[in-house]
Amino acid sequence: MVVGEITAIIAGVNAATAAIKQVAGASDDLSSIGAFLTKLGGAEVELARAANDGGLSEADAVKAALAKKQIQETMREVKDLFTVSGNAHLYTECMTQMAEARKAKQRELAARLATKKRLRKDLAQIGVIVLICLLVVPLALGLLIYRIM
Repeated sequence: MVVGEITAIIAGVNAATAAIKQVAGASDDLSSIGAFLTKLGGAEVELARAANDGGLSEADAVKAALAKKQIQETMREVKDLFTVSGNAHLYTECMTQMAEARKAKQRELAARLATKKRLRKDLAQIGVIVLICLLVVPLALGLLIYRIM
């Protein structure tokens, strides 16, 4: 993962957190928080992917851990906002929908990866067939011509 990606994810987390706090303080309209929840959820997935892929520098690993903690705290605050307003069920529904969206995206990525693997395998088989045709067929024809003469 590129250093710029971690920085971009963290910037997104900071922006979403600030926006949620601003929206929550300015109005009781919890539906306006939905877009920011989605952004935080996506950032959380990207941070987890970056950590799992490895290759993070020590500084980026620390930044990622701090961003993850910030996401968790913000999500806890948002849950509290929904609960206090009597909409705890809405928060649960939002989290369920986000989880379903993540699972669907993971299935899509897994399907793409499987397609790429199949394509590579097919191309390798085609390469072997072409190589056989280029080497064996002329050799067999040459041998046949040699025997005829």
